[in-house]
Amino acid sequence: MTIAIVVHEVEAGDVWAKAWRSGAGSRHEMFSRIGVTCRPFRDPDNKNITGLLMDIPDIAKFKTLLDSPEGKAAMREDGLKVETMRFLTEFTP
Repeated sequence: MTIAIVVHEVEAGDVWAKAWRSGAGSRHEMFSRIGVTCRPFRDPDNKNITGLLMDIPDIAKFKTLLDSPEGKAAMREDGLKVETMRFLTEFTP
């Protein structure tokens, strides 16, 4: 299991947050299909700075989803500024 923190800017924090509400069509649903669980976060002073704490059982499947037409469409719909994305994984020093 890979534990990751993903931080990024979005065009409109409220639009991004709406995509993370539970239910059909949510980002939770999209990621859960490959076993990924996510906890979304936003900067309380700037709602356009967002992040996720993720449990990723298969990093190859995760990367494939992000690179897929579905993943790219989700990023566009959510207003993700891809160039700001930072992906951190847990490690043991």
